Amino acid sequence: MKKNPELLAYCGLYCGACSFKAAYDKNLREHIMTLPSQYDEYKDKPLQFCPGCRMDPGGADCEIRNCARDKSVDHCGVCDDFVCDKIADFCSDGVPHHSEILSNLYTVREIGEDAWLERQRSKWTCECGATISWYLRKCVQCDKSIH
Repeated sequence: MKKNPELLAYCGLYCGACSFKAAYDKNLREHIMTLPSQYDEYKDKPLQFCPGCRMDPGGADCEIRNCARDKSVDHCGVCDDFVCDKIADFCSDGVPHHSEILSNLYTVREIGEDAWLERQRSKWTCECGATISWYLRKCVQCDKSIH
């Protein structure tokens, strides 16, 4: 049985560490406030639910998600065209957390989805049990330094 397979985005991001998801799920704006400046427009808006790309039937237009769905693959790491230009461009688009997707996808291929999801859950959970998101420097619950 898979452990929250919807948290593995098609592109290889771990949705459990998403600043937007963590902010909404925990009702803690701190997750949004630590995002890089290209996300400033979201810092004053109400927190909005994001089900993640696997669970959202419509949502934002993402060419990676659309491609994976068209090809009926669980994630880009199992696609016959991996590594394609879409993934390579996304990985190198300058958004810091996007740079980890190739490593994530190779690891998923190596150890499997369940083991990868468990590894990610552990990586993005503070010792106190709080959710850690991509850009936090300190835990929002216990104030422990992160990374």
